[in-house]
Amino acid sequence: MTDAAVAGRLLDEYHERPLPASCVRVLSGSEHQSRVTYQVTLPDGGAHVIRAFRADEPVPGHGRDVAGEDVAAWLCGLARTLAVLADAAYPAPRPVRTRTGELVGVAGPWLSWATTYVAGPVVTPTLDQLRQIGAALGHLHSVPGRPGGRRIGDGPPGLASRHPAVAVTAGVARLDRAESRLPPAWRPLYSECRAVLTAVAEAARSVPESIVHGDVRARKAVQSSPAAVTLVDWETGGLGLPVVDLGAALLECHLDADLPDDEPARWLVDPSPDRIEALTAGYAGVRTPSAAELALLPAAAKFSAAVAGSVHLDVALTQNVIGSAMAGRLACVENRLGVAGRVAAIARDCFKP
Repeated sequence: MTDAAVAGRLLDEYHERPLPASCVRVLSGSEHQSRVTYQVTLPDGGAHVIRAFRADEPVPGHGRDVAGEDVAAWLCGLARTLAVLADAAYPAPRPVRTRTGELVGVAGPWLSWATTYVAGPVVTPTLDQLRQIGAALGHLHSVPGRPGGRRIGDGPPGLASRHPAVAVTAGVARLDRAESRLPPAWRPLYSECRAVLTAVAEAARSVPESIVHGDVRARKAVQSSPAAVTLVDWETGGLGLPVVDLGAALLECHLDADLPDDEPARWLVDPSPDRIEALTAGYAGVRTPSAAELALLPAAAKFSAAVAGSVHLDVALTQNVIGSAMAGRLACVENRLGVAGRVAAIARDCFKP
């Protein structure tokens, strides 16, 4: 099928009245790939985002790494997560149902997940915007993932991509595959990744769960009003550990929104007390981390990097994917593992009463 045909079939899932082709534009991907994303401008001036995935392809690498899980189960978890946030009146993209009331649509080989479009410029971020990101994150982590065991809306949220039940098992399996091929120079990185995964897994039951975003950074936040930002792009979100979400955000808050993807050296984090203090001030104004969360914060800040490290080591050593691009990815992992302790120490001082 052509892009126009795929777009037409997806639109039929959501709109009874035909919409002109001019109302649809491709944001990323194409029908020749395993995914495509469209923005649809509505007659009333609003907009939807429709993300479509091939049902016969694996879950994207940044999604959940669950053995045997298919795209349909993953998308249903994401859609239910946003439905839970809508029920809690948390500001986020809202799920858009199909004409038959489903959260996930089916159009031939394509599965679709539609949400409202959140208008506004991507944050820079300034220090004030980092406070607003911190506040948005604190509000998010106050939304219970399993409120009293009661099912909300269309069911419970899915597990986030960095939930320990998902990420640790998959990460350890990848490290196991890579271990026998490790060159001596990479063994310290391997050992730290394994230690971090183990530490978070062992402490997971002592810290609270909530809905998490999974990838908070400047590129994933828009200035939806003068006094607030809204987190967008929820493909890594779901039920998870707030302290892991916070730890990752404390590192990623050092990155500006306009960094080029092909210059990995510019993605290295140089800890800025001002940025860390701004994000923690916004967060602390809404939610106070528990003593157990603050104790886990140094490992939690390393967790996403350790998961990424397990992916890169596995790919490099079992698939022989090496070169400058892989070296850049591993350098980013080593950078985050190296600075996370300092970042966590500054943040913990900021959280002290």
